[in-house]
Amino acid sequence: MRDRDPSSSLRLALRRRAASLRSRLASEAGFAVPTVTLMLVAALGMAGVAVSTSIQSQGGVVRDQETKTALAVAESGADQALLQYNRHGLASESNPCEPVSASGPDAEGWCEPVTGIGVNGGAVTYHVKPDAGGGELEIVSVGTFDEVTRRVHISSSSSSGQDIFLGATVQSTDGIALDSNAEIHAGTATNGDITMGPNARQCGVASVGIGKQLTGDGYFSDIDCETSGGTPIEDEISLPPVNQGDAPTSNDNDRFFEQDLISGKKKDACWDGFDGNGNEGSCGPRELLIDSNSSVTLGGSVYSFCKLTLKSNSSLYIAAGAEVTIYFDSPEACGYEDGETQLELLSNSRITSADGEPVNVSLLFVGSPNLATEILLNSNTSVDGPCEQNFVVYAPYADIELNSNTKFCGGLAGKTVHLDSNAQAWTSSGIESWTLPNTAPHYVVDRFVDCTATDVTGAPDEGC
Repeated sequence: MRDRDPSSSLRLALRRRAASLRSRLASEAGFAVPTVTLMLVAALGMAGVAVSTSIQSQGGVVRDQETKTALAVAESGADQALLQYNRHGLASESNPCEPVSASGPDAEGWCEPVTGIGVNGGAVTYHVKPDAGGGELEIVSVGTFDEVTRRVHISSSSSSGQDIFLGATVQSTDGIALDSNAEIHAGTATNGDITMGPNARQCGVASVGIGKQLTGDGYFSDIDCETSGGTPIEDEISLPPVNQGDAPTSNDNDRFFEQDLISGKKKDACWDGFDGNGNEGSCGPRELLIDSNSSVTLGGSVYSFCKLTLKSNSSLYIAAGAEVTIYFDSPEACGYEDGETQLELLSNSRITSADGEPVNVSLLFVGSPNLATEILLNSNTSVDGPCEQNFVVYAPYADIELNSNTKFCGGLAGKTVHLDSNAQAWTSSGIESWTLPNTAPHYVVDRFVDCTATDVTGAPDEGC
């Protein structure tokens, strides 16, 4: 028998393996196609979710931008209303709506709505409710942008003509503190807490801020400290900023020292950079410095200061019959840094009348929301005389401190009020009738509400 060729055997083996492989691939063809198809569907689905999420996200961003823009439109309407009242004030006693409407207010006190264009071209409508006395102003403004509507409600107060001390002679926005043995014999009000140290006494009706409290045992409801006061009420107060009008340019500053004379050595009093002899002194622009054992008597009406400093045993007298208002300009206008002391009375110095009679003098501090300022009445100083006077320190942006053994008689209002040990503050009989000067109106926002309701059927502030 003849042997088989080895190469032929190899070729036969390869053909058989190829046939077997083709057979296997043919048997799995039905699985490969669906698998690939499913993978394609899954990939397309994931891509679709990503696209859908992106579209929804972009839609949310656009909606958020439209909402914010609509809010800005509403706020711009409120700004327009404030601008009208700050420009014109309550020019007509019979129609408090006159700055924005020829018609008077409705039965609820609201003026006719004013429609216009706000920021970014959005439509705005604002409603104004003025206080007939000019002290308060409510505004509701509705802004619409790309069919998104927002509504805001603001309350504002004017610094012109308000009877600040009606019911409370000592006031502060941030809190009142009495150290040991300090006493207040007057009604008090604050948006913060009232804190009292050992043997300190608050004698007079007190109110604290919402959610705040009075701590200490010496609370009495009468200025003679005879009746326990119980728990103070919670309320909010508003201390509008000082509007000094044209006081920095129209004032009686030129009276120093030819009409407003120095008692004592002329070199010991310095005003606006020069002493009483006309020589260069140690005071800066619009600063009055009175050195020890000297005094100056004011007989003018309106003054514009940056700083007042009374050294030990010095005095600032008010001439008989004079009613004096001293405006202290803002720290920015005076070129001061943060934390400047604009009123400092050192030991045994005093502000009072020249003849011992009651005086009418107001120290009004413009202050700043950005730069802190201080008022310091040091040990044994006295802002007093008979308490049948209108003596006022009004400084809504300043921190007021009455140092040990200091006595103050009149109206006191600041950002904070702090009485050190044995310091005293007393009310005066005429202080409740004192009002902020009737300078040009200057309405400032006290309260802002972003209203949730936009479909209003009743008063403009419904739902706010």
